[in-house]
Amino acid sequence: MGKTQEKNNLMKENTTRILTWLYPQGNSPRWVNVDELKMLVPNMTKAGLQSSLTFLQQRKRILVERVSSIQSVSITTYGMKDLEQEIPAFSKLRREWKGDWWAVVFLEAPKQDSNFRFLRRVLLGERALALTRGVFLFPGYIPEKVSYELHHSYEGAVMVAPFRKWTFGDDKQIIGSILRISDLANTYSSISKEIDRLLEKKTIEKRAVNQSKIDISSIFDRLFTALQNDFGVLHEYYPQVQSGVDLVYSLQNLVAMG
Repeated sequence: MGKTQEKNNLMKENTTRILTWLYPQGNSPRWVNVDELKMLVPNMTKAGLQSSLTFLQQRKRILVERVSSIQSVSITTYGMKDLEQEIPAFSKLRREWKGDWWAVVFLEAPKQDSNFRFLRRVLLGERALALTRGVFLFPGYIPEKVSYELHHSYEGAVMVAPFRKWTFGDDKQIIGSILRISDLANTYSSISKEIDRLLEKKTIEKRAVNQSKIDISSIFDRLFTALQNDFGVLHEYYPQVQSGVDLVYSLQNLVAMG
């Protein structure tokens, strides 16, 4: 991988981290002091953080305001859509998913895509679950981009069908094995306990500010890594485990306590 590609990947990761922290719990805008963002990207310089914010602002992914010399930022609807595409667990449709699947089954490759290579890229780009080399699953619905491609280029080459009830085979075992859902559940459970521990200590005693920031930064780092591998179906198989998105909200609330 070249240096330019590495730089672009790092920029994408840092901007996704920022959007993750800005994602609101409800419909009300969430404004965050820029100084707070430094906890989320501790390896970035002040200039690097400002560069990322400028990039996001120019692409209309965030709003930036300065009041009494304090710079604050908020995510836009464009930024929210971007994040939901990058991390499906944030999508409202995924959070409300009830266990129904849509299967895209390859039949006979058309001439313009003789090995289904292009379609595979489209499906994986839209976060399809590769059940086998020729069967891909989407939880709940087929994305518009996929539907468009299928109707315009793959008539007769692909079959699409919905299903919910598995008559043979255990979906938790099959899906869980591919997505490593059990590992994700354990990670979220561990992070939840860490947040509860921090919350307890914050209530009992005022901790050193610097140590508190280090703890929150470390937890968010683990949480962000887990979210990147979250397909957004954990709640159906492990309803007792707090979701990654809810853990982000818990961290937000912890920081808001001061």
